[in-house]
Amino acid sequence: MDSLIDSKTKVLSRADVVNEFAIKMVSVINAKDLAWFVAREIVGSLGYEDCVIYYLNEEANCLIQTAAIGIKNPADEQILNPLTIEMGVGVTGNVALTKQSALISNMNDHDNYVTDIEPALSELCVPIMFGDRLYGVLDSESKIALGYGEEDKKVFETIARMIAAKLALIEQTELVKKYMAELEAKVEERTLELKRANEKLEYLASTDPLTELVNRRRLDEVLEQEFERTSRYQGELSLILLDIDHFKAVNDTRGHQVGDEVIAGVGNIAKQMSRKSDTAGRWGGEEFLIVAPQTSCDNAVAFAEKLRLSIENTEFSSGVRVSASFGVASLETGETIQLVLKRADEALYRAKHNGRNRVETRINL
Repeated sequence: MDSLIDSKTKVLSRADVVNEFAIKMVSVINAKDLAWFVAREIVGSLGYEDCVIYYLNEEANCLIQTAAIGIKNPADEQILNPLTIEMGVGVTGNVALTKQSALISNMNDHDNYVTDIEPALSELCVPIMFGDRLYGVLDSESKIALGYGEEDKKVFETIARMIAAKLALIEQTELVKKYMAELEAKVEERTLELKRANEKLEYLASTDPLTELVNRRRLDEVLEQEFERTSRYQGELSLILLDIDHFKAVNDTRGHQVGDEVIAGVGNIAKQMSRKSDTAGRWGGEEFLIVAPQTSCDNAVAFAEKLRLSIENTEFSSGVRVSASFGVASLETGETIQLVLKRADEALYRAKHNGRNRVETRINL
């Protein structure tokens, strides 16, 4: 009997078969879809009775039925219970084991055929290989003897090589995707680590370690930013400068540790009582500065008075009580931020000179 390829009404050459499969196969992106695509093409386009694709499970060292069209699956349905074939068992298992194609014209004369629910009389089975790598087996059965010839074998072997090349490409693509995903994850993790490190460095560079308020360096930046913003939008800006009264006496009589605790405590009061829009920082030594945007001089003086009372009424470490003097100044038209700071400092000096534990501004309140 002539082969099916030769007996088709419209004869397809090997080149036609290769080209047709190659063009259609480009859009297939995963191994399972590839198996079903090949099986349907072999039965639907080439006119064979049957096609089964088995993929090798390398861990279990066996073949797993992945796609089947025709004799073993006439309804063209998804395989719920895929057939498993051990290496060396039956025609299919033997082809996988030897990596050699098998063209059996009459199953009745073959002693290694595993009888199926739908027995066949002839079978064509070729290994799916890329180099020395076995990916699986391409199998076709016919209910008639002499159902396949050498030309069919050549076509199936060509298709099997194409399947193997595509599987290798899919495998490499998946490896590349996995590598890229891992690389992206590492880059993202590293970027996050660098971001956290930079944030920590920025925090350390701009924070006073004793009070955890912003330091003088950061205060200078905030002063410049708020001055520019206030000048641009013609808003209000007030500065509150405060200094702990008789702090040297605390250090001399109670020790520097107690002195540090007092500074930290005053800093905490300033931080807790300030608004979110305010910036409270350690100006130097026992001196603090609060930058209060959108705040009039009167409101800044009222706020400073509340701070003064809170500090006065707080008992710090080892029963120590202290007071603080305040100087308040607000930005006026045409002034520089340095001039505002100078006026706040002068007001603070007046508070010290006038008895301490008080709030002073340009006009004595």
